[in-house]
Amino acid sequence: MPRSSRYLALSVLASCVAIVSCAAGADLAIGADSSATLGLTLEVPAAIDAKIRSFASPEVAVAGQAAPLFNARAVSASVAARGVAVRTSVAPTAQSYSGTFYIKDLQTLLKDDPELAGLFEYSTEPGSASLRLRVGRHNAGSVVNLFPGIDPELLDALQPPALYDNPVSPAEYRSMLAALLGKAAAAAIDGAAFTMTVHLPGAVLAAGDGVVVSASRRVASITVPALEAMVLDRAVEFSVTWKR
Repeated sequence: MPRSSRYLALSVLASCVAIVSCAAGADLAIGADSSATLGLTLEVPAAIDAKIRSFASPEVAVAGQAAPLFNARAVSASVAARGVAVRTSVAPTAQSYSGTFYIKDLQTLLKDDPELAGLFEYSTEPGSASLRLRVGRHNAGSVVNLFPGIDPELLDALQPPALYDNPVSPAEYRSMLAALLGKAAAAAIDGAAFTMTVHLPGAVLAAGDGVVVSASRRVASITVPALEAMVLDRAVEFSVTWKR
């Protein structure tokens, strides 16, 4: 099976696990026919842009040249090669990325991939459908290989514990980042978070802990602080069931 399913699910996780110092959002709209559109946005706060560039590859290291931190062309090529429809894949600024991808059928996408099945589950029953996500240190390492827009030298320098064998707490990792990047940059990371929003074709019947359901009961979301996502001392979980 093409690795498109693995890429699309993990690209959502990449924003919260593998991009250090990043504010990120994933927006997934699921259709009644099990199709879906995924939107992904990433942005590095300006306060820490120059700091992290000093650890990145030479082509993105010079802040004055404002070279993109995210390789939109590589992301687009990877998705297209795996048979997934790319609607947009751009770096609007040197510090940000925006992409939109179309999934024809979620069940077809997920059913034959054991690795992906350990992260995302999508199921249907008479009268209802469910989506579940769970990512922790045990399965976060796959992300880097499946998201070519991440700068490897940046990851090696900052070593987020979610991807490396470094079992520290969010507070301990923040202290490490403050020593490496400076207190102002660490404070900027405090304000960064990953938000996953899922738009559903039917009313929510049940939702997991930490999931916020809109008044219309058609939208479910979860927000994870960036430090927690980079450390993953506790797994991130999202689950929702809706009416079909």
